Amino acid sequence: MEVPSGFAPFPEQGPFLEHIGPVHLRRDSEELVLGLRAEDRHANHRGTVQGGLLSTFTDFALSRAIEADAGDGRDRATVSLTVDFLKPATPGDWIESRTRVDRVGGTLAFAECSLTVEGREIVRARGVWVVAD
Repeated sequence: MEVPSGFAPFPEQGPFLEHIGPVHLRRDSEELVLGLRAEDRHANHRGTVQGGLLSTFTDFALSRAIEADAGDGRDRATVSLTVDFLKPATPGDWIESRTRVDRVGGTLAFAECSLTVEGREIVRARGVWVVAD
């Protein structure tokens, strides 16, 4: 599996993401960029990447961005995730996430994510997280 230059495996992904990944990480001027190579096993019956995989990837990317932005070591859990599928991805595509944390408060956090393939936006997502402890 070919991984673009500058990306390294994301540490401690957890059993589920290790099953569907691996997810890779690159830092761009303080921005956390995650990447995932779509494989045949990620495809649906139409030959495009399953929406559930893309949703999982956005959830993971948003969670990691909020965690990095908060920097407080507190556990957070997804409350709401809205995913808009704009264009399909296919096996072989390198999918990258870009996130923007809107606000991290004492109880709730809000963020947005865009998934792209070769600069083309394929997914847009928004979510809310709650402090779990």
